[in-house]
Amino acid sequence: MNKWKIPGLVILSTILLSACSVNSDADKLYKQPKPLSAHVMLPERIEPQSIRVVEVHVMQENKTVDDAESVQFKVWKKDDPAKVQIAKAHYNGGMYTAKATFKDDGVYYIKTDINARGEHILPTQQVAVGKLSKEDLRSLQPAKNETHNHHSHH
Repeated sequence: MNKWKIPGLVILSTILLSACSVNSDADKLYKQPKPLSAHVMLPERIEPQSIRVVEVHVMQENKTVDDAESVQFKVWKKDDPAKVQIAKAHYNGGMYTAKATFKDDGVYYIKTDINARGEHILPTQQVAVGKLSKEDLRSLQPAKNETHNHHSHH
């Protein structure tokens, strides 16, 4: 009888362990993230010494997000990154808008800092203001309206 105990335990353990295998669809049982997207809209032409409205349309699953915790624009000139202008955006019927000042000719960066529904995204764009130097023209990157997702863990 003792000679069957060990093989019996091995067989019984194998059957019990195989019953505890992970379901391949287990990830679908957890809450799936629904990423935010943002489309930043800038004026086609910006003159130096001007104040312009910048807008962003925030979406999640092809629906407008109208309850963002915070939306702000950070604007700085390429050759003067220490001077960052921060403009808090307000929801205005489908868009978050704010005003930004563009003092001099040159390349500016506009980073939109969006916190909504547990997501945090920071799309950044370049914009040309006034007349550009040859160096500024070379540094211009093709227009992108990327959305960078950063899940908030705070």
